[in-house]
Amino acid sequence: MILFMSTPKKILLVDDDATAIFLSQRTLKRAEIEVEVLTAEHGLAALEIVKRVCEQEQCPELILLDINMPVMDGFEFLEALQTSADLSKADIKIVLVSSSTHYLDIARSKKYPGIDCIEKPLTIEKVSQFL
Repeated sequence: MILFMSTPKKILLVDDDATAIFLSQRTLKRAEIEVEVLTAEHGLAALEIVKRVCEQEQCPELILLDINMPVMDGFEFLEALQTSADLSKADIKIVLVSSSTHYLDIARSKKYPGIDCIEKPLTIEKVSQFL
């Protein structure tokens, strides 16, 4: 088992694939990470969760964000987050987690400073670098 010294209190998993969400939650549980895991099926739902949670409680420390989703994709979510006066200054680490290794997606992600990318599936080793 891997134990982490600095553990985020909240992690938001954003993915339209219920299986990917389930596997990611299982990975976090196997790593014995004591967190509250929030989930959203697309970027718009994630944006609403972030707004609500940041207003009422504490912002998630980490968002694991899929790129390709319906309603609002990962890049649209990043744009909306950056243009939100309330949320643009929030201290939230965002990691794009996608099965897409297309060079255009990777190049596009470089537009957002501080955003990292990892490839699915989520593993303890991959997520540990952000916790």
